[in-house]
Amino acid sequence: MTTHPSPADLAHRPAPAARPAPTQTPPKQQRDRLPLTAAQAIAPGKLTRDERLRPLYTQGLRISRLHPEARLVALTLLGYANFHTGLIHEQWRPTPQELAYATGLTAGQVLVQLEVLTQRGWIYSRVLTQGKNAGTDVLQLCVPAAVLLHVRARKGESDPKS
Repeated sequence: MTTHPSPADLAHRPAPAARPAPTQTPPKQQRDRLPLTAAQAIAPGKLTRDERLRPLYTQGLRISRLHPEARLVALTLLGYANFHTGLIHEQWRPTPQELAYATGLTAGQVLVQLEVLTQRGWIYSRVLTQGKNAGTDVLQLCVPAAVLLHVRARKGESDPKS
């Protein structure tokens, strides 16, 4: 007759051997996926020359964990933005009331969602320093760096050429 171990016996088992730490530097793909700090994660991602903001922004919003209201406001703002740069000039920037009308939310809800998008790195406000519109306050749409890494990784998985 054999005896079965009880849960109390499990505490007396020897601990598993620890894995040795890797001595090599990780390959480039793994280095790109290393954990980012919170500030690095929400910093605007750098688009390559071949990438366009509009498709990356929509793909990023789809995989983000934003609430539907925030996604709705972000996609509505995308309609006002330059397709390549993501800039919304002051003269074309919609008011919270216009966004409320376009989304079906209240103006207060729109303001809350704009704050959420700002805190999570999807939009920010800046002043242009070059060109004929220098000194103009613009709204900038961007894909946060952490989300951009995920979008690129998903694209690489589904793209048979790479």
